[in-house]
Amino acid sequence: MTINAENLMLVGGVGAFLMTLHWVRVRELRERSAIAWLLVATLLLFTGLFPEVIERAAEWSHLSYPAAVLFVALTIIYLNSFFVSVSLTKQYRWNVRLTQQLALLEERVRRMEKDTKE
Repeated sequence: MTINAENLMLVGGVGAFLMTLHWVRVRELRERSAIAWLLVATLLLFTGLFPEVIERAAEWSHLSYPAAVLFVALTIIYLNSFFVSVSLTKQYRWNVRLTQQLALLEERVRRMEKDTKE
């Protein structure tokens, strides 16, 4: 088997599938995130099995084959990074809110303990 872009995409797709399934199984990756990664793995497998799809897309868009592959890869990376950033922002805001609520509850408990001692 010669190493070319199609074979690398096949190997990458299989590797991405196995890695994603492993991390979901050991509970280090949420199912919601795993869906996005499984879609990326599927796209890698699809382009590895059917490289003519990218060749046709490159032809249609007047790009060379390597430029089309790079464009698709960078688009996927951008979209994934963007949605991870959105998710992290939501998580940060939720953590701030929980921390504030915890501080308020701790203050209430301190006041109640002080009142019962007196």
